[in-house]
Amino acid sequence: MFRTFCRVRQVTGKQTNNLGTFLATVKRMQSNAHTIPVRTVYEDDENDLKDAEDVHTEPLVEDNRTPIIECKRKEFNFYKGTTLKKFDTIPIASQGWHHLKSKGDYFTIYPDIEDDHNELLDEEGTTFEQLGIGPEVQQIVKNLGFEQPTNIQKIAIPQILSGQNTIIQAETGTGKTLTYLLPIIDQILRWKRLLPDRRPNSPLALILVPSRELVLQVGTEVKKLANDLDISVQTLIGGRTKKIMRNPTVKNVDILIGTVGVTSKVTTTRIYKLNEVRHTVLDEAHALFHETFDEKLSIFLRRINFGFKQNVSVNNTPGSSQLTMASATMPEKLPDYLDKCLNMASIVPIQTQNIHRVLVPQKFWRLGALQKPAALLKFVKPRALRKEGTIIFSNNAATADWVSIFLNQMNVKTVALNGNHPVEIRRDKYWDFRNGRVHILSTTNSSGRGLDTITVDCVINYDFPMNTADYIHRCGRTGRVGSKSAGRVINFICRPLEIDLTKKIERAARRGRALPIFDYQEQLQEKAMDAELKQLLESAPKDE
Repeated sequence: MFRTFCRVRQVTGKQTNNLGTFLATVKRMQSNAHTIPVRTVYEDDENDLKDAEDVHTEPLVEDNRTPIIECKRKEFNFYKGTTLKKFDTIPIASQGWHHLKSKGDYFTIYPDIEDDHNELLDEEGTTFEQLGIGPEVQQIVKNLGFEQPTNIQKIAIPQILSGQNTIIQAETGTGKTLTYLLPIIDQILRWKRLLPDRRPNSPLALILVPSRELVLQVGTEVKKLANDLDISVQTLIGGRTKKIMRNPTVKNVDILIGTVGVTSKVTTTRIYKLNEVRHTVLDEAHALFHETFDEKLSIFLRRINFGFKQNVSVNNTPGSSQLTMASATMPEKLPDYLDKCLNMASIVPIQTQNIHRVLVPQKFWRLGALQKPAALLKFVKPRALRKEGTIIFSNNAATADWVSIFLNQMNVKTVALNGNHPVEIRRDKYWDFRNGRVHILSTTNSSGRGLDTITVDCVINYDFPMNTADYIHRCGRTGRVGSKSAGRVINFICRPLEIDLTKKIERAARRGRALPIFDYQEQLQEKAMDAELKQLLESAPKDE
């Protein structure tokens, strides 16, 4: 009896001590609590925010600090003005997300830029005339409603007009397409007067892009700019190459736009000739420098005569082609085959200050695999009813198709777009979404690069990408120049590698750094190759 009483006393004492510790912790959290300044609370997030609000039992103390990272667990909030030393341990909200009990946790990263507009519109009152663009192009820009250049246009257009080979790297949605199109049109207007006897199918400018949708988009933008000018535009889309080669169109072509595959074939067979090309553009260059394009692109670019810098004399045309590369992200090292095509020292890098930084609110939500469909439906259905543009990204075509089928069965009209669909179907679906006939698009990375979608104010990563370059391009489909709203991104985080990538992004945001550029798939392949090589070396017979 006495032993039993002692055991009960010991257990009671432990519970009392634990309870005292718990109450002390709660009291400390309440004393350190701060009111979060009013932000835009989206209707879809209200239920999630209630969970965080219910934690507090006392009125919050007012504070003027602005959270850069706002978490469900308020103790992980990170405020503007907080500094961390180089070797400080960074407490992050996603640290324990590998545990199953972390499901339902979330945090949101907000832009941490002194003035978001400084990197978009130039605030010094610079005009397109001051950039060196001719009067005809100035009038077109004015008719389209562009009153002043963006920051990247202000920096890059004079360099391009001077005939310099350039790499244009700026945030997605800041007008990189117009940055190279305006100089090209201005150049062609001058060159055409000096080349009255140019042969048919001999373009003066060549624009290469990685996807068929981007061909349509760039082609549309060029035609809008050249609508009232004597400039002929030709677009080439893969999937019907044999038809083009059997019955080619023969006419005067000033600007040729196409994907690498079909353009390589029609120029190899001399249907289109490259000897008159004076300006070559690699749009979304990071994607074009992928290994899938290496063989064709390395051979193709050698056919063009690139110079160190063009002669911009008004009285004659340049004797070589100028190279412009544009992308929001670029590899650490340019492909080796470029060194065989032109002098690499001639390339001038042009980059904006806030490249790769968080420009729109980004929510990271830890979910289980079986929770993702219900969470997706919760976010998307009210948006479809309000006719708000939304893009849902998946990592493969099968998942993108399944998402579309699932949402359509739930009476949410959705179109799927991926590389497995025929050209005509992809074209029709893309225009249905862009023209507002359908407001929900389920797609893969094929639509993550370059597509100009100012009607989209929400991007949902149903599958989180395995490299940060794809993530940056996906985020860039919202919050673009001309958009009515700032936009936001919602990420469903489920798999272990997705959690690891989330940790890296959160740490970078807390450090105030740009998003790191790396590819988990490449890292895994390299580790597998190293392990295989090590195993082979260990199993090899040793010389006695």
